[in-house]
Amino acid sequence: MADQSEVLSAGLVERQRVGQHTEDLLPKRHGVSDALIMLLPPEEDHDLAMARIFSDPVAMGNLEFKMLPNGYTAKDTAARRLDRDERQVKKEQLNYTVVVKKSLVPEHVVTKIDDDEYLPPKRVLIDSGHIDVDEPYLVVGCCGLLNMDAFSRSASVGIILDSRFWRTGISSAALYYSLKFGFNDLKLHRIGIETTEKNTGMRGWTENVLGIHVESIRKESLYLGNGKFVDSWDYAIFDYQWHGRAEARLRSKLRMVG
Repeated sequence: MADQSEVLSAGLVERQRVGQHTEDLLPKRHGVSDALIMLLPPEEDHDLAMARIFSDPVAMGNLEFKMLPNGYTAKDTAARRLDRDERQVKKEQLNYTVVVKKSLVPEHVVTKIDDDEYLPPKRVLIDSGHIDVDEPYLVVGCCGLLNMDAFSRSASVGIILDSRFWRTGISSAALYYSLKFGFNDLKLHRIGIETTEKNTGMRGWTENVLGIHVESIRKESLYLGNGKFVDSWDYAIFDYQWHGRAEARLRSKLRMVG
């Protein structure tokens, strides 16, 4: 019979093997180009737009625990981006900026956009090559995978979106590609979604589109400042749920074919 040290040693080897496999699949710069949106690696020219979104009380209305007391400056957003870039290099998370080409901005949103918000066309380098943004575009949010645990094959997914683009399908598309990369490319087993009771939009999307239900409610676990706390409503989707039904349901919602 193996003694405890042999069991622990075997467990460590297995942890390193499984964890290294997942980590090897996580790129330093990744992107997605879709008919509706693009997901790009965060870059300096995104900082000003992201500062505006992070400072918008409507966009952040359900994410008060992530707000700064006086809002975000471009300098604050740059510091956040650099920290998250470092975490991606360490294989702890996957970061995207959500962007929309000018020609794809929904008609009812166009009049709400100032001309100086559009960024010029550019070529964006990613690990697998490049993505050409061939017309002016808008930064409309951020999303990605957080809290990566390579051995347990788990992570969480999150998104923050410009409130002008709510209910346009952009959030669903961004979350679809984040979940798809997590389950189909990184071979994750579990991806969590953290929200709050009053965020009925996210809770409804999670329950009605993904078809999953709240896993737990962590009482007063999110700090709002000024001595106030709010409960975290935690959901999780597993690989067998994603491949079994949820991916197809989300593709149907986005009217994807093939």
